[in-house]
Amino acid sequence: MVLSALFALGLVLALAVYPGHPDDTSAPRCDGTTMSPSDICDAYVNGALTHSYSYQEMLHRQQAAHPGALVAGIIAMAIAVLLLVPLLRTLDPAKPWGTARPGHCPRCRQPNLREKPMTHSETRGRVQRSWSGIVTLCTPGCDFATVRPR
Repeated sequence: MVLSALFALGLVLALAVYPGHPDDTSAPRCDGTTMSPSDICDAYVNGALTHSYSYQEMLHRQQAAHPGALVAGIIAMAIAVLLLVPLLRTLDPAKPWGTARPGHCPRCRQPNLREKPMTHSETRGRVQRSWSGIVTLCTPGCDFATVRPR
């Protein structure tokens, strides 16, 4: 769920925020006031004039893309994919459950036993009870299962 949300955020940043608004032909704004074609917008940093922009330059800046959004979107999608690969490997249905156990199944007499330590918890109100043990299973066709304490 979290990985899909991270991937979706990356897509939104890369495909919706990055392109900017090239069709936006409304008059640009400078310090909260709408500019006219003959206006100049002065940019100050710490009280010092750093740059003066013409109406056309401000219009171009308004329509320009946001490269930071593209970079952030690609990074978000890459992180989601990189975290998804190990998750898919652990959830692989072809991967056998538990570890092989020596000996034969008491029901079908085949060497198919596998075991894994497990914990089960139940919460009722403020009381939580936990049980732990080692679960031993055979093949699905045999249906042998047993639990022994750890």
